Amino acid sequence: MNPPQETFFTDFSDQAHVWIIPLQGTAENLHALLVQLRTFLMQWTSHGRPIQNEAILVFDRFLIVTGEIAGAAISGCGIDTLTHAVEKTAQRHHCRVLSSLLVYYRRLDGTVEAAARSDFQNMIMQGQVLQETGIFDPGIHTLGALRAGKFERPLSDSVYAQIFQIPSTAA
Repeated sequence: MNPPQETFFTDFSDQAHVWIIPLQGTAENLHALLVQLRTFLMQWTSHGRPIQNEAILVFDRFLIVTGEIAGAAISGCGIDTLTHAVEKTAQRHHCRVLSSLLVYYRRLDGTVEAAARSDFQNMIMQGQVLQETGIFDPGIHTLGALRAGKFERPLSDSVYAQIFQIPSTAA
């Protein structure tokens, strides 16, 4: 079981940057990926400045990395270095980095699956996905958004409610 999202990364400010990277792999391979990536993160810098960071795996699907530098932003070069490290480590451990353009949703049994938008729309029309189905947004960028519960929301309160014309349950 994973901890509630609001308890992630307690040593960081709400303004800390967050990268959510969807992955596919066995639990063993994903764990090995995380262990090796943490070795990289111990030395991760942006223009020579060390980046305070942490990484976790959630739902056997998402690698979440947070990072911040006191009084500064993480440079594009620093972000590129992280991206390349994740890709290289994923490859080494027989995991795949998945597209952020897929729809990530929680099945009734609690597992997290991914579907192309067209397949997801068909699942809605067939009643396999409901307004209450949890939808994940790997596009959030701040720890504050993660803590506020914007990573997983019901379908009816997600960006896909508009895309697929689902009535909102928000008051």
